[in-house]
Amino acid sequence: MVLSALLTLILLTWVLRGIIVVTFFNKKDVAWSWRDFNPDLGCQDVPTSCAAITGVLMPVLFLAWTTVLFLFWRQRRVLRYYAHRAKTEPYRLVQTAGSLTDEVIGRDQLCDALINNLRDAKARRPHVVVGSVGVGKTAVLVHLTARLAAKGAVPVPIRMRDVQDEGHLDFCELARVRFTQIVQPVVRSSAEQDRIWRWLRQRAGRVVVVADGLEEALADETMAGQRDNLIRTAIRNADDEGLPLVIASRPHDPLRAMQAAITDLEPLSEEAAMRYIAAGGSWRSEAVLLDRVVEAAKMGESPLYMRLARDLHRQDLLEPLWLEVGGLDVVMLDRWSFRQDLLQAWLDALVDGKIHPELPIDQRTRKAVIEYLSALACIGLRSDSATVALRDLDPFLTAGSAAQPDTEARPDDSGRAWNRSVAAYVDDRIKRLQQATNDRLDVVGAGVVQSPWMDVRLAATWGTRMGLVREYGRSAHGPAGGGTVANATVHFQHSIIQAFLGSRALRGVLGEVRSPVPSGGGTVSESLAERRRMVSAALDRCGRELLIAFVLNSRSLDGRCNCVGPDDVPTDGCPTRLVRDALQNKTLRLLEEATALQDVLKRQARQEREERRRIGEAAGEVFRHGLRLWALEVFGACVEIASVEAGPGLADLVHLAESHWEQFGAGEDPVRLREEKLTVVEQCGAAASRIGSDNDGRGTYRKLFEIGCAEPDYRVRLAIAQRIGTGGERAFSAVYDVIHQHEIVVKGDRPKRPPAEELTTTPGQLDPRMYRAWCSRHQRAMQRRERELADTEAEEERRRWYAETMRAWVLPMLVDSAKLTRHSGSPWDDLENWIVDATKANEPRNGRLLSPGERCDLGVALAQGFKYAANRRPGPHSNQESREFLVKQAQELLKRSSYWYTRLTLVQALTLWALPDDVSAPQAIRGHGADPAGQVREWLKLERDRREHPLVQEAGKLAVRALQTRRPERFLWVDDGAVASQLGTEAGFSARPRFHNLWIHPSTGWTSLDFKAQQLLADALLLLVLGERGYRPKDLFRFLERVTSDESRLPSCLTRDRTRLDPVRAVESAVTPGEFCRDDCGLRMCPYPAKAEKYIRLEFNELFCLHQRELLRTWQPRSWLNFRFRRKATWQRRVPVAGMRRFWDQMGERARDVDPDHVRVSGRNAHR
Repeated sequence: MVLSALLTLILLTWVLRGIIVVTFFNKKDVAWSWRDFNPDLGCQDVPTSCAAITGVLMPVLFLAWTTVLFLFWRQRRVLRYYAHRAKTEPYRLVQTAGSLTDEVIGRDQLCDALINNLRDAKARRPHVVVGSVGVGKTAVLVHLTARLAAKGAVPVPIRMRDVQDEGHLDFCELARVRFTQIVQPVVRSSAEQDRIWRWLRQRAGRVVVVADGLEEALADETMAGQRDNLIRTAIRNADDEGLPLVIASRPHDPLRAMQAAITDLEPLSEEAAMRYIAAGGSWRSEAVLLDRVVEAAKMGESPLYMRLARDLHRQDLLEPLWLEVGGLDVVMLDRWSFRQDLLQAWLDALVDGKIHPELPIDQRTRKAVIEYLSALACIGLRSDSATVALRDLDPFLTAGSAAQPDTEARPDDSGRAWNRSVAAYVDDRIKRLQQATNDRLDVVGAGVVQSPWMDVRLAATWGTRMGLVREYGRSAHGPAGGGTVANATVHFQHSIIQAFLGSRALRGVLGEVRSPVPSGGGTVSESLAERRRMVSAALDRCGRELLIAFVLNSRSLDGRCNCVGPDDVPTDGCPTRLVRDALQNKTLRLLEEATALQDVLKRQARQEREERRRIGEAAGEVFRHGLRLWALEVFGACVEIASVEAGPGLADLVHLAESHWEQFGAGEDPVRLREEKLTVVEQCGAAASRIGSDNDGRGTYRKLFEIGCAEPDYRVRLAIAQRIGTGGERAFSAVYDVIHQHEIVVKGDRPKRPPAEELTTTPGQLDPRMYRAWCSRHQRAMQRRERELADTEAEEERRRWYAETMRAWVLPMLVDSAKLTRHSGSPWDDLENWIVDATKANEPRNGRLLSPGERCDLGVALAQGFKYAANRRPGPHSNQESREFLVKQAQELLKRSSYWYTRLTLVQALTLWALPDDVSAPQAIRGHGADPAGQVREWLKLERDRREHPLVQEAGKLAVRALQTRRPERFLWVDDGAVASQLGTEAGFSARPRFHNLWIHPSTGWTSLDFKAQQLLADALLLLVLGERGYRPKDLFRFLERVTSDESRLPSCLTRDRTRLDPVRAVESAVTPGEFCRDDCGLRMCPYPAKAEKYIRLEFNELFCLHQRELLRTWQPRSWLNFRFRRKATWQRRVPVAGMRRFWDQMGERARDVDPDHVRVSGRNAHR
């Protein structure tokens, strides 16, 4: 190939020279020679020799030229074929994409962010997209494959489930094998495949590996000991080789400390879901009613719900769901009930032939297929597997004789009992179908074939045609139609479909709903005890899909609790109560096992192995996922089921969570722990808002408030506050006796005696050597005791301050949600008193004066509460008087506040309140709202001798733009930490009527913000983290008291030299705030807190840091089209662009846990 290319180059040079000579040097007295050599003149003297040479060389050169052309044509043909398939049918290239995968919407921002980084060879990182069950990870990879092909790349999707028993993991080799499989129809030899692959790999960044299902890789038991190391090594090798890599995975432990940019996949926004579903509707559809269904079912959480809803909407079958919603508030609706109804409606349409009408089978046959698939799904749920062997349902389907079942790899006793119960269920269902058919046809007698005839093998085939499963391992023996199946399996293409189908067959395990047991009716039956054992054993092995199935079953007509005993308490025989008790017991058992394992880790290695075996199989696969995290998930499912029980119990469950809340998070990954806690808070809050019992609801809100007062994670506390703040009168009555109280955060009580007095005793007579040893031990004990005392005191201060900020967050939201008026027993009066406490220095509280720092931090918490309340759009039932009161109080707080973050937060809250309800209405020419700039200037008016903070000035400009464009999601944000932590999905236009009535939806991320707003958000968070650090409240109040005296300044590390921040730094106790600062910087904030420090507000994710770096590029045509010609914000103009880019590089390295010794530039070494 190289020789052919060289000869082709010679030929082209020769021909080119001939053209030039003929064109420009065709006269006799003009010659084109190189030095004294001219082949044209030389050949005039020896024409025969020249002709011989030309006659020999020309065919050789021409052959080389044609060879190169042929190889180039073949390569282009193969690559065009590959690109065409990737662009037009990416769902066929991504092997994990099932037939239900449809058009992907709302993921352009994420795909663009990944592509931009993959195209930059200097900043390229391996990427891991992490998402839970059904959130749409595979759909993202399908969309990414198409967009990469459109950009000229060669995406190679691989399925990690196929990698099981390998001794090593090599993404490049897996991609090569998959590439050869895809191009097999158009290549002529394996040599051609290898040549094209080598050519692609030599072009840096051309091949992009797209891997799905990392959690399924190397799942074989023989790889359990080295799986995590193999995965980390493979990703590190791909990074070293410069191989672009994007992986989709469920959350699991190998993701910790991985050298890759980890991105959490957020659910889609309701706007994107509604646009997708509405596109398939008919003229009869109503947008507002569709909006209610989308919001109530939270369809954006999974693309599957959107696809099913779109299929039904095309058939005008969503109207029954609309009628159920009626005019109820969305908070009162149960998303799982809607999802169960949605899935059942889609399944009914499939049985009726409205979906997949091309299949030549009648309604009864379709029902039989669904019953068999439901049984297989239920069996797979018990073993936490999407792949189910047909012989697990019918043991006589073996490779040998049909009369001799295969006994290899059989489940345990509880598993066999589970399978027998499911098999009995499906047999009964099929008999009912056959009996109904026979009764209808009035056919009686022997020799008549009962209809529908169906077995599990045929059901698997038709299920594949329906797109529900895929068949694997079929092996026919014997004559046609009389063969058997060896190792035949089905794989469910979507986990939620498997969970729903499995929930239908759960009634075979849980039993039918029966009448209540009479009082004094004796002991529990053996059947009930057996069901309890089966459910308990299944929870030891199950995954998230079985929990979903339990919840869906509780919402079904056959599984919902409607059997109660005395005092409205569900009886022991109730299936719902049985599952709830099993989940509650499993939660407690997991916490006990986690505590036992924690003790084991402190012992010898051999004792540890023995103890793990003693604890049992329950700690096997679950231990890899985190026992405490798994306990949170199980508890969340328990709450969902308890919320629809006929009797009380939700408040008891939340009380259980409150008593074990600290145990849930001990030793777990903070990011995953936060997500699980947020899910539980959402489940508890939603259940409390719709539960029928007022006492149960109030008790739930009260326990949630107590959990929030002790929760160290900022975002979890905020989620709890928002749930309570939107709870209305019921939530206010639950916290009535504690919401008005003020906490003395920093107590000045002095102990009556020294805490370490018992350690001051001296020993008896000791020789000098022993005395030195005693002194050393005594000194270490004193240091340890002092650290414990300081940590305990700081923790108590934090808990009191958490309670104080919870009250400040909740009060403004309760004023808006509780339909109360202004009196001494309402939140109005409490809020007004708190505003006085936060703004007036001469007003004592609880008999003492607040320090300036404490008043400043209280003002920050109140400002945040105002913004959360302002984010709710006015509706037909909104209390306009309460909104006017909140606006007045916010303006009063803004006028009397000097701290920059309080002012920035309040100007954003006032901007949201100033937006008109109908944002599509024309702009007012005169009167209120005609001059947004003047309105913002009036809000931010200061005394003559005061200057505004630079960040507040920029926030004011963005507020003007939000009022002018009426697009608040482009220029404002609600929760700064949440927005910076997620990319978000595309936001809809605010003029569209939305059922959730929020100006800025929680799904909005930083990609929705304007470039200037992104820079403001980044530096505002940097300044917040620098100021708050991990301070205990006492130190934080002192810091705020110092910085509020000169509130218009920014630290020099943000305005001049960012290398002093040194974000990638090891934990060093000797480094104190201000050590790296310039001599003329009075704020004394840098360096940036080390990542291992506790109580930091947030950690930037790597994609956000990479995007901040991209904003500083020289070539930005898109920004120029928007008349943005400056790369840096106003306060950044004294910082060199190279220094800014280097800083965000280091922040990205910090997000990946890079060794500080390997960082290119260290501010510590540069300035110490």
